[in-house]
Amino acid sequence: MRYLLDTCALIWLGMGGGDLSADARRRISVASVLHYSSISVWEVARLMKDGKVIIPNNVDNFIADLKEQYGIAVIPPTDDIMIRAAQLPDFHKDPADRIIIATSLVYDLTIVTGDGKFLQYGVRTIC
Repeated sequence: MRYLLDTCALIWLGMGGGDLSADARRRISVASVLHYSSISVWEVARLMKDGKVIIPNNVDNFIADLKEQYGIAVIPPTDDIMIRAAQLPDFHKDPADRIIIATSLVYDLTIVTGDGKFLQYGVRTIC
């Protein structure tokens, strides 16, 4: 299975599992492909800057460690993703989450998230 980690899931995974369920951790451990959107790097950096999250090192090293440990690959916001995000219904107002949802739709990925609003977009989720 191919998964796209939302920002919270990326942080939780990098912090040893956090609020990820045992099922989500198991699925991540056997996933054929793990991805994150580069918008999540921006979100992690903003959360750190605002003092809302504390990670053990800087964002660059945090992401590099996740890539090395889990083989996570980045998906940058392409024109297709950005257009799709702009065209989504307004169930979710957060632009970063809309980009993550659009990424899932464009690449047909299951999102690892704790955000129940994602389901309103017809995407597959686990948490």
